[in-house]
Amino acid sequence: MNNTALARFIASLGSLNGYGSTIYQTKKALDENSTKPLRQDRDDIAIFNDSLKGINAIKKIGFNTDGIIAINKEFDSPSDEKPNIPGHLRNSYYNPDDRTAILISSDSTDAYFPPDVISRNDLDDIVTTFNNSKKSEIDAWKVFADISKLQPFQDGNKRTALIAANSAIGALKNGNYLILPINDLDRAEFTLMLMRYYNAIDDDSKNTAFKRMIALLPNESDRLQELSKPITKEDNSLLATRKVKHEIRKNN
Repeated sequence: MNNTALARFIASLGSLNGYGSTIYQTKKALDENSTKPLRQDRDDIAIFNDSLKGINAIKKIGFNTDGIIAINKEFDSPSDEKPNIPGHLRNSYYNPDDRTAILISSDSTDAYFPPDVISRNDLDDIVTTFNNSKKSEIDAWKVFADISKLQPFQDGNKRTALIAANSAIGALKNGNYLILPINDLDRAEFTLMLMRYYNAIDDDSKNTAFKRMIALLPNESDRLQELSKPITKEDNSLLATRKVKHEIRKNN
């Protein structure tokens, strides 16, 4: 297994949930088969371990509804990012913890309310749509977007979705992982476009938001170059000499 590419994938995956360990630390953890090189944060350790377990789970089962559920079922490490019932399909009529709303930020009041009840048929539809497609990278990203919007599980939905999308296109086996935008600005805008995709209520709005998401992703050449690029220890010393200001702030 190529730990360079896998480290970049896990760091990209983890960025969906505030993963703070560097790519260098992540690769070192993979090389040493230990979480000690990671930032010693409970959520980072959980995301690292659960990502590996989720990848292995769907590699055994394959890209189908059972495989998607199996990914989330592995998200059981102690963490604030963990579902209370891993692998459980939400049904808010019976379980208050399944009642979900998605906010774009902690100080936002603009919420997306996913379906209250999720069934296996909902995941079957996503799998069938992909299987009937050209099975291109764009079709795999549609898997990511649709699972994310569906919010089938209590937590870990986007991580589940990205692992599932990579399984669909065979990237978990060949190591040519689909990753999120490489730089922070594109990744932030990608998240905003994903939220627009959530809130889209007609096909035209969905297609517009999805196209804007895809435009922010690295092209195949840049992505493969990024995955194979040697990993060196990051140097943030320049920031340490500056007064840091945040362009996006919480409202007072």
